[in-house]
Amino acid sequence: MHQQPYDPLFHGERLLIRTVRLLALTTPCHGLRAHFEAACGCAGEAAYRMLEAFVQQLALKGRRRVQLSIPADPRLTDDEALILDVFGCAQAGDYRSLDERLCGLLDASSPFPMGAAACMVAETLAMNGLMLRARPAPDVAIPQTAVEFRFAAE
Repeated sequence: MHQQPYDPLFHGERLLIRTVRLLALTTPCHGLRAHFEAACGCAGEAAYRMLEAFVQQLALKGRRRVQLSIPADPRLTDDEALILDVFGCAQAGDYRSLDERLCGLLDASSPFPMGAAACMVAETLAMNGLMLRARPAPDVAIPQTAVEFRFAAE
């Protein structure tokens, strides 16, 4: 598991990645929702539920094993950096990059609910002053898609 050098995360990024790590453990942590409510007010519970749906879809639809670190580790794995980038792209309104990052994370086409969940969580964080960065993802994590058009006359 490759870990990136420590880069101080914004508060929203720490909240997001720690929650993803704990949700992936499938061990209920009742304080998680409270952290989202404290950070996002009345929209915190809905954002938390959307993040739950995102993690569930990642587990169900992904074709590869996603590497996550322990909740208290300040370092990020490559996959965690890609997860943060998904939400950063959503917050920036860069939906093409969002979809590319999701495809790289899943090693498959991304289901609509994942993108929608990422956008809802990212927007809720932004409305509460919790900004996320969209970082360049490694080329190997983002599959190159080739689009081929066929015409009816061919």
